Amino acid sequence: MKIAVVGKGGSGKTTLAGTLARVLAKRNQRILAIDGDPNPNLALTLGVSRARAEGIRNIPANLVEAEQSPEGAYRLRLIRTKEDVIGEFGTAAPDGIKLIVMGKPPDGSAGSGCMCASHRAVRGLITELSGSQDHTVTDMEAGLEHLKRGTARNVEAMLVVVEPYYRSLEAGSRTFSLARELGIPHLYAVSNKVRDDADRSAIEAYCAQHKMALIAEVPFEADFEKAERTEQAPFDYAPDSAGVRAVEKIADRLAALSPTT
Repeated sequence: MKIAVVGKGGSGKTTLAGTLARVLAKRNQRILAIDGDPNPNLALTLGVSRARAEGIRNIPANLVEAEQSPEGAYRLRLIRTKEDVIGEFGTAAPDGIKLIVMGKPPDGSAGSGCMCASHRAVRGLITELSGSQDHTVTDMEAGLEHLKRGTARNVEAMLVVVEPYYRSLEAGSRTFSLARELGIPHLYAVSNKVRDDADRSAIEAYCAQHKMALIAEVPFEADFEKAERTEQAPFDYAPDSAGVRAVEKIADRLAALSPTT
């Protein structure tokens, strides 16, 4: 299954994406993790050290090209084999996970150009590399740009991470609307950083009003913050925490889904 994790900046989407990838990998699933954010941080939440993360080779945007069928339809395809791409650009992460990092603005500096080609590359990678492993978990760029450009068009499950306050919930609602237009088969909200019944009620009421299906609730987890401060993966720092157990429930729900329905 091709899984995308999306959300407003600061919502905790990267932490959840990395932890979900680790949970699935611990279940003997072969996982390809794609960091589709131009400000990449997925490596650290997977358990890759900062020193190794800084040396990761980013995927060049020209690795994917558009191909026209005889009927006139266009599709994106890799110009190299899956094995070559993963062999050259894949980074080994804990539990056998393979990590691919999309990259940064063209020359890595301010004012250096748009990310259009990189968005196209991520869309192609999600499609072309997914068959190389059992599941693909992609940490998408914060905000809505990836949806407006159709970057996540070919995923089968999308988790929209929301927090218990209005701006986050409004962003989640806009994400749902765009994702529905893309026809993503399995679309769910994940309530994150829930502290009490008031938080829970606010999220549940908003999601019910806007027809946003909730797949799970992740509590506010102090151990996740401590893990970040010590540059450790949450899964390694606090494997028995309530936060990790909540992500395990998300993995259970996804495992029960058919990728084609």
